[in-house]
Amino acid sequence: MKNIIPILCIMFFPTSLWASKAPPISIDKVMQLAEKNSPKLAAARFHEVAAKKSIDIAKANYYPNVRVEAIDSGGFPGSSALTEVNGLMDSPFRSNFSAGVVAQQTVWDFGRTIHDVKATKHEAEYAYHDTRVSTYEVKQLALKTFYECTYFKTQSDLWGRLAHESSIITKEAQHFVNTGQRSIVDRYLSKAQTEEAYTAQAFFNEQLINATRELAVIMGVSDNSFSCPSLPVKLTSSLNPDMGFESSPYLARIIAGSKAAEERLQQQKSRFYPKIIAVASAGQLTDVRLVKKQNYAVGIGVVLPIFDMHTSGEIQHASAISSAKTHEIAATKQYLGEMNTRYDVTIQASKVRLQHLADELTLANKAFSVAKKRYFSLEGELIDLREAFRNLSRVETEIQETRTRLLQASGSKALLNGSKGT
Repeated sequence: MKNIIPILCIMFFPTSLWASKAPPISIDKVMQLAEKNSPKLAAARFHEVAAKKSIDIAKANYYPNVRVEAIDSGGFPGSSALTEVNGLMDSPFRSNFSAGVVAQQTVWDFGRTIHDVKATKHEAEYAYHDTRVSTYEVKQLALKTFYECTYFKTQSDLWGRLAHESSIITKEAQHFVNTGQRSIVDRYLSKAQTEEAYTAQAFFNEQLINATRELAVIMGVSDNSFSCPSLPVKLTSSLNPDMGFESSPYLARIIAGSKAAEERLQQQKSRFYPKIIAVASAGQLTDVRLVKKQNYAVGIGVVLPIFDMHTSGEIQHASAISSAKTHEIAATKQYLGEMNTRYDVTIQASKVRLQHLADELTLANKAFSVAKKRYFSLEGELIDLREAFRNLSRVETEIQETRTRLLQASGSKALLNGSKGT
C-alpha cells in the first residue's frame, strides 16, 4: 500500500506539481521570444537589408562612372573597338600603347533613374512590410499555441479538482455500502465516475506537456524554463481587437508592391525617351596618325530610341504586373474583410455563450450541492448526484473552451490588423 500511493500520485498528477516549479510565462513574453528567436524573421530582415541596399545601387546612376583604361594594339589601325575601351584609347587615330582615365556621366535620362530609385524605395518598403507579415505569422502561431497550452493547464487543474470531489463521494458511497445502507452498485458507479475524472485529468495533462514542448520550440527556449499559466480571464492590453484592417501588414505590403510595379512601368516607358550622355577622358598616347596629338577628349551625345521590340515587350510585361497588383489590393481588402467578419462572429458568439454559461454554472453548482447533500444524508440517489456532477463538469469545460476560442479569435484579429502585441 505504501508503494501504491506514490505511483498513484505520478499517474494522476504527473506534471502539474513539477511544472509549477518553472515560472509561468505571459502571452506578451511568448510573442516577444517567438519574434526574437525566429529563423524565419531573421531571414526576412536580411532580405529587408538587401532591398535597402538596392536603393544605393539605383542612385549610383546619378554619379559619373570613372575608369582607368589601357590598350596596346597592332595591325590594321582603328580595329580594336571590341575591347570595350573608350575615350582616347578608343580613337581610330591612336596607334600602339596608350592609357588614361575615362569618365562617363548621364546628364539626363528623362526619368529612367528617378523611376528606378522610386521603385527600389517602394520595394524596400515592400520588404519591410513582408517582414511584418512574417512577424504576424510567427506571433499568430505563438498566440494560438499559448492559449491552447493555458487551456490544457486549466482543464488539467479543473479535472484534478473534480477528481478530488469525486473521490470524496466515492469514499462516502463505500461507507454506505459497507453499512448496508446503499447498494453495491453505488460503489462501482462512484468509482467509475472518479476514474473518469482522473482519466480526463491525465489526458489534458499529456496535452499540456506536448503543448509546452511545442511552445518552447516556437520561442526557441528550453521547455523546462517556463510553465503555462491558467487560462487568463481577458486579452492582454498589448493587443487591440478593435483596430480596423487599414493597418494590416498584408494591406501595407500589397500597396507598396503596387507602387513599386507602377514605378517599374514608368521606368520602362522612359526607355523610349532620349538619353543625354557626356564622356571625358585624359591620358597618354604613344603615337597618333593623321591628326595632331592631344591628351584629352570630351563629348556629349544624345541617344534617341526609334524602334526597340525588347523595350515594347518590357513595357507590356510591366503594365500587366502593375494591373495585377492593383487587383491584388482589392483582393487583399476582401480577404481582410472576410477574416475580420469571421473573427467578429466568433468573438460575439463566444461572449453571448459565456453569458448563458455563467447562468448555467450557477444552476449547476446549486444542483450539485443539493444532490451531494441529499445523497450524504440518505435522502437522494447516486444517479441524481452523478447527473449533477456530470452537468457541472460539462458546464465548466464548455466555459473554458469558449473562453479559449474568444481569446484566440480576439488576439488573432488584433495581430492580423496590425496590433504589435508586445
